[in-house]
Formats: sequence, structure tokens, C-alpha cells
Amino acid sequence: MANRSTHPLNCVKSESYLLTAQLTGGGAADMTLPEAVFLGKGEVSAAARTGAGKFTITFRNLYPALLAVCGIGVVGTTDGLVGQFASIDVAAGTAALETYVGSTPTDPATTDTIYITWLVRNSGKNR
Repeated sequence: MANRSTHPLNCVKSESYLLTAQLTGGGAADMTLPEAVFLGKGEVSAAARTGAGKFTITFRNLYPALLAVCGIGVVGTTDGLVGQFASIDVAAGTAALETYVGSTPTDPATTDTIYITWLVRNSGKNR
């Protein structure tokens, strides 16, 4: 369980947290983390490139349950770039993120920013 100061979120399930992350493409390299300079350093601690359009994401905090992936959005210059999770395990703190143009794995350019939103539960009860 993450021990954090939070703000209220009206939700049917207790201890639900809406999390967000911002990742900036690095071409054929690891993505950078613009939020790392802020207090708390952001929800993602690493976005390591493992192959063309493939990244291992490491989350800064662990949570017992994933309730939803609310969205992966891309803002930038690579036409048609989309993202998806091949896997996500908030309890282990890792995810496999893939980015594509059509069906071709594509690295995000340095002018591309990926925004991720997901909902977790900081409790294993009443799942």
C-alpha cells in the first residue's frame, strides 16, 4: 500500500486513487519523465525502451488493485501514434507499454508526449 497524502475522490470503492503520468518520447531511447522535477517526482520512475515502440514502465508507488486504465493519449508530431498496455501490474509496480502507428511498432519522437491515466485501489478489501 502506498502511504500518501491525497485529495477526496468520490467513488463507490474506498481508497480509490486516480493517477496520471506524462512521458516524453526519446526517439530510439528511453522516454523522459518531465514530472520527475516536481515534488513527489511523478507516478512513473522509469520508462525504459526494450525494443522499437516497446517500453517497460516502472511505477513509483505500489497498489494492491488496478480498477481501470482510463486512457493513454498522445499529443505530438508523429501522425497516428497510439499507445496501449501489453500488461500492467500495479502490485508489482510495472507495465509494458507499446506504441504504434497502424500495426507498426513506432518509437515516440522527442516531440511526442504520452499522457496516461489509471485508477487504482489502495486496499485489497472488497474488490
